[in-house]
Amino acid sequence: MPHFVRGKVGISHFIERKCESDALPKLFTLPYAFGMSIKDAISRDDLVSLARKVASFKSDVDNEGELAAFLASRLRHQGIEVHDEDVVVGRPNVIATVRGHDSGQLPLVLNAHMDGAYHLTGWSGDPLEGWIEGDKLFGAAISDMKGGLASMVAAIEAAARRKDLPRDLILQAVMHHDTVGLGAKYVLASEGPYEGYGINGEPSNMKVYYAHGGAVKFKITVRGQAAHVSRIEDGVDALQAAVSLYQKISAMSPTGKRIEDLPDLPSVFVGILNGGFAAGCVAPTAELYGDIRTLPDMNRRTVYSDLAQIIDENRVSGCEYEIKITAAQKGLLGKPQSTIITALDGAFRKVRNQSAEISKSLPTQAFVTDGADMAAAGLETVVLGPGDWKYAPDEFISITDMQDAALIYLQTAYELPLR
Repeated sequence: MPHFVRGKVGISHFIERKCESDALPKLFTLPYAFGMSIKDAISRDDLVSLARKVASFKSDVDNEGELAAFLASRLRHQGIEVHDEDVVVGRPNVIATVRGHDSGQLPLVLNAHMDGAYHLTGWSGDPLEGWIEGDKLFGAAISDMKGGLASMVAAIEAAARRKDLPRDLILQAVMHHDTVGLGAKYVLASEGPYEGYGINGEPSNMKVYYAHGGAVKFKITVRGQAAHVSRIEDGVDALQAAVSLYQKISAMSPTGKRIEDLPDLPSVFVGILNGGFAAGCVAPTAELYGDIRTLPDMNRRTVYSDLAQIIDENRVSGCEYEIKITAAQKGLLGKPQSTIITALDGAFRKVRNQSAEISKSLPTQAFVTDGADMAAAGLETVVLGPGDWKYAPDEFISITDMQDAALIYLQTAYELPLR
């Protein structure tokens, strides 16, 4: 494992590598390796400028294209290996790689999504312009996760300047995270990598998470019979039937084995209940939309079965019911002791002079991240990102956390063991 002294690359690291090989790796160039403190690798002002630029691009509804083009152009301009590929027309991923001196070492993948919704009203200023107050940077989707994306871009750029990476460092800036993680699934299926380490940069308030739940989203349609209020006895009220379902589903206990690593799951939430079309008419249809944050042994089939059972137990005569699973994503279930966590802890000690905090608390425990797909592809993955996300006006992120996250991402590439 690389040995650092006070944030600098130590001579013992070169001695260790010399003992392992007959030739000193070419990219461990002395002018970059010696004397460059890791804490000097990323400019705070430059990072803030980058984050504000990233937040200025609207990418909240199927429109990541302009942001992707900006990132690809910026990274190519610095001589970084980049390819941007449409997953669907006009919605590309941006994949950037800084090559390490030894292609035999396992890579480190940094994953961030480019799409980002933000609260549309109630801001103190223009969310697409962004502004600074003390250590806070305000802006559209800045905590989920334009700030984390900027930190990862800054880490890749710093790695390219240093020219001494022991392994490949890969940025996956992906489209359409949402629930299903289409962008991450595409790049992992089409090119991998299928072995190595991964950090997903979702806002974890600088805590390290090795586990989070999955999600299954659903829609239930209830169909009854319309009737005017003057002949109410001729109707079958779909809205009343749906309200009863809403109450039962909200209180349900889904099928799933509870586990210590996800103490607050599963959770059930119905976010939309629509029904009827006129104040004086029995509602002929009603719809419920819900979201269940799941445990590892839960999936679309178990959720469908649980919902069907509730409907059967609360069926209203004359009503028809339809269940549709609208989205599903697996969870992340790693281990509290792992190589990537050990490396991150070493990086935290060098950047923040403290150990990494390993957490399994809310809200991140109930997030859905692309880390699940990274792990499924074969990468030992954790979630670590700046930002304490809340979907609200005046969304902000700590600038210090953004800079520290970028430095920790970079440092982790050196902390991981060599093989």
